[in-house]
Amino acid sequence: MAITLSSGFKMPIMGLGVWRVEGNAMKDLVVNAIKLGYRHFDCAADYKNEAEVGEALEFAFQQGLVKREDLFITTKLWNSDHGHVLEACKDSLMKLKLDYLDLYLVHFPIATKHTGVGTTDSALDANGVLEIDTTISLETTWHAMEELVSMGLVRSIGISNFDIFLTRDCLAYSKVKPSVNQIETHPYFQREDLVKFCQKHGICVTAHTPLGGAAANTEWFGSVSCLEDPVLVDLAKNYDKTPAQLALRWGIQRKTVVIPKTSKFERLKENIEVFDFDISAEDMDTIKRMDRKLRTNQPAVFWGIDLFA
Repeated sequence: MAITLSSGFKMPIMGLGVWRVEGNAMKDLVVNAIKLGYRHFDCAADYKNEAEVGEALEFAFQQGLVKREDLFITTKLWNSDHGHVLEACKDSLMKLKLDYLDLYLVHFPIATKHTGVGTTDSALDANGVLEIDTTISLETTWHAMEELVSMGLVRSIGISNFDIFLTRDCLAYSKVKPSVNQIETHPYFQREDLVKFCQKHGICVTAHTPLGGAAANTEWFGSVSCLEDPVLVDLAKNYDKTPAQLALRWGIQRKTVVIPKTSKFERLKENIEVFDFDISAEDMDTIKRMDRKLRTNQPAVFWGIDLFA
């Protein structure tokens, strides 16, 4: 099951995010995912594991498990590389052992102090506040992204963590329209207006943190997971599914791409088993009423400044 992007390329509606996957576990994770039917992998320079993903993909290709053209590989431009887009893209391609990317995203709508291509450290000042580079505009960054398409290094380009206003601005100054906006959205953080705006203007929404972050975000950010909400738990029982499966199916029925993250085989298998049922309109409305406007991914914990304020 796939969504056709504005670029004309098809993006599988289910993907696997590799954030926080330890390097040694990557090969088994990617190989097992491919065997289970995953064809979409969501990476980022900031995850610091592109090289491990690349080794896993190379192994899968060599073993004949899948062909390059059967996969959809996404990675992201880090904040400190806004002034070095071409170099950063080439570095990611080298680490991923690929000739092209299916999708390259601007990870956050902010340029920060350059720390060297291939590194993704977030430079902080003496007060522990993110060193923002005020000399590079998002428009400049976007036009550099567009050049990657012209060069054949990237098939589709997009944005990530952009709100309505920044997305609108990107549409205004772009020659190549953003194909995707990857944002946090789940039953506790539905962002209906942003989703509607993007879809109205031909921008596919990818839901990162589609399960509300679960244990990982509770550990880092102290957030609460929607998967433990009694409403979701009870609804899931009615469908003989887990709360996670119900949350993912809800995302798919909103016509958003979902990229749950896991390093556990049983979860990997569970997450992709969401295409054999439909949530009723009544139950979709019930889940809609669960919205708490609760963002669970809070980079301000590390940056000393809330970019979403």
